[in-house]
Amino acid sequence: MIIRVLTEGQYRLEGEALAELDRLDDFLLDALSAGNEAEFAARLREVAALVQNKGKRVPDDELVESDLIIPAPDTSLEEARGFFATYPRHLL
Repeated sequence: MIIRVLTEGQYRLEGEALAELDRLDDFLLDALSAGNEAEFAARLREVAALVQNKGKRVPDDELVESDLIIPAPDTSLEEARGFFATYPRHLL
């Protein structure tokens, strides 16, 4: 799966890392639904770090469509509400 982390770039994520992303992503969406800004910020940083650390960076000169877009790690809860309106609950 190709995942773009806004302001960071694109990454290829496969295998168990995708299952881990799906699990962490559920916590992120729960924090968003609860309106918990601190939890949301921590979970968003965690999701972005997982993609960056376990994914393989797509070179800037390779043009591929992203399957999933994650907001920049400094995105506020309010900014994220619109962004996540069409975000899939389950990635797998």
